[in-house]
Parts: sequence; C-alpha cells; structure tokens
Amino acid sequence: MSAVHSTLKEKTYSLKAKLEGHCGAILRLQATDDGRLLASGGTDGTKVWDVGSLRELEAPGWSELRGATTALVCVLRHGAWVPASQGHTVFEQISCNELYKPDDKPAEVTGLAFDAPTNRLAVCHRGGVVQLYTVNKAMAINSVYSFEVKKFVPRAVAFGQMDGDERLVLLFGLTGGHIHKFKGNKGTLVGDAWSVGMNIGDVAIDHKKGVLCMDDPSYGPNLVRLDDCVPLKAFRNQVTKSRRVRNVAFGPDCMTIITGSDNGVVNIFDRRSGKVVEKLRLHSHEWVQTVTAAECGGVSMIFAAKSRDMGTSNEIFVWAKKNKKTRFGTGSFICAVLLFIQLVFVVGVVVVAYEVTRGPRFAFFR
Repeated sequence: MSAVHSTLKEKTYSLKAKLEGHCGAILRLQATDDGRLLASGGTDGTKVWDVGSLRELEAPGWSELRGATTALVCVLRHGAWVPASQGHTVFEQISCNELYKPDDKPAEVTGLAFDAPTNRLAVCHRGGVVQLYTVNKAMAINSVYSFEVKKFVPRAVAFGQMDGDERLVLLFGLTGGHIHKFKGNKGTLVGDAWSVGMNIGDVAIDHKKGVLCMDDPSYGPNLVRLDDCVPLKAFRNQVTKSRRVRNVAFGPDCMTIITGSDNGVVNIFDRRSGKVVEKLRLHSHEWVQTVTAAECGGVSMIFAAKSRDMGTSNEIFVWAKKNKKTRFGTGSFICAVLLFIQLVFVVGVVVVAYEVTRGPRFAFFR
C-alpha cells in the first residue's frame, strides 16, 4: 500500500524518499530559502540533508547532555571557500551561546528567526525572554538587547513588517493569543499587544504577500494580515485525539497552507477557499506535528515526520509536486548541481537551538 493517500482524484504530490537516520521524535524541520539543504532536529540532536541527492551530510557528533533540538533556523553566507573533497566535514560547530543569567532556571528554546537584510538573529525561550543579536560575516554575534515579558510564555519569534527603517520583532505567546512587538536597539515595545483570541502553536510568515499564518491547536491554521493582524481566514483541521501544536508552512507562491495532524496525515489547504485540496498520509496514525515546505530546482517539496518519541528509528518523508513540464529527476539533478557549487563556494550556516541541563543555549554550525 502506498504511503501517500489523497482524497482527490488527481494527486499533485508524490512520495520521493524517506530520509533515515533519526532515532526518536523529530521536533523541527527547517529548509534553506533556496531549498538545497534541510536541517532536522529531535531528541537525538541535529542532522543536515542534501535535498538534491537526498543524503545526509557529515556533521559533528551530538552529546546527550545537550538535550533535544527544539528550534532551527538556516542562514546562508556567500563568499567562503569549502573544499568539496571526500571525507570533508561539511558542517562544524563554531560557537555556543548561553541564553540565561546564572541564577535563571533552565528553559526550553522555543523560537529562532533570522532577518537577512539586517543580519539580525532573534531568540526566545520559555522563561519569557526575547533576545536580539547582530551577526557579522564571520558569524560572530553581538547582543543588541535582552527583554523579559512577565507572565508570558513565548512559543515563537519572527521578524514582521518594517517600521520606518527598522523591522519589528514579533513575539508570540503560547497561551492567551498575545503577540508583542519590539523595535530599536533597546527592545522598545510598540503599542499594545495584538490579541488573536487563541493559543498559538506555530507561525509562518510570507513577507511578499503580507500575511501571517498561526496554528491554533484546538481548531487549525489561522491566516491574518501581517501589518495589523486583521483575520483573513480560518482553516478547520479536525482534532481526533488531544490538542497539540502543529507546524504550519506556506506552499508555492503562498497558494496553499500545509500543516500536520494527529492522525498521520499532512493536510494541504487552498489559501483562498479554505478547503483541503490534498492529504498526504504517513504509514501510521501517529502524530504528525513536524512539517515544512521548500522549493528545490523549481520543484515544490514537502517534508514531514512523526513527533512521538517511540525510542526507535524515525523517518523524514519527502514529497515532490508533480510538474507536467519538468520531470522531478531533472529538477533534482539541477538542485544537486547547485548544491555542489554551494559546497565549493558557499558556507551554509545552520543555527541550532537546544535545551541542556544547565539552561538554554544555541549553537552555530557551518
């Protein structure tokens, strides 16, 4: 029986591969903007994958003392030289940064975001703290500000619209549906917090379309305008078990919204009609909370994994959208060639966050 099931007569996505290597729950998936690399994080640490050839890239080992990878963001740096010789370690850790004061209690890192035009990195953790850093060409970071929001549990952080010559930092609360806005070099709060009247499980932003999508664990994705948080559409994602957070992602040209489920299905919604246009089923009825999407070599791709820790091997499912004009093999070949060029002339930097016994940290890998 196929691992992909669709309720429609015509399937637009087909299963291309299952990436093997993780053991236990996979908590985050994050692709680079160009779709060439995929980073995955879970209870057994972080892995990086070549999307074109669908293989795992060599990376440093992972210590259990660091705990699970709970957040990921990918940054591309151009102009560096990396030998593409056999046996070369493609990724290496170059820094590790504390996110708490010595008297603070350990807290899970819940969100990472990077803004390429301003070279700024935003981080948040369950202790109610949001921090902003500048990142230079050598990947050294400098603190801009650290701000604590009292009685607030951050679920995610993102860069919003421009406010003058600065981009706002948006901090999303897990409960209560509040979104705080920060600006400037001192983390000044901008106006009153937006209130969306729901719990927030995950967020996705499309700056070109000016829209923000948030997962409501009790209902489903909610689409709002980015500049003023005015509601646009809600998408019903049936809850058959218990309410848990699910990742959300935008499909090609922001025409679809992709999210997980509690019954082994990845749901693809049409952004305008709000209807489910396709269901991609994994081989079980487990929780599928971990989902992301990217485009590689002109081919739209969806990545998903089970999020329950069963203590056994866990696969990342890779689907590719069918293209009547260009076969997937051609797109995959182009993507693989581009990746080879990247490994020779470009350093891909994966920023990894994880929880350790002493407190939250994040590390740079390149």
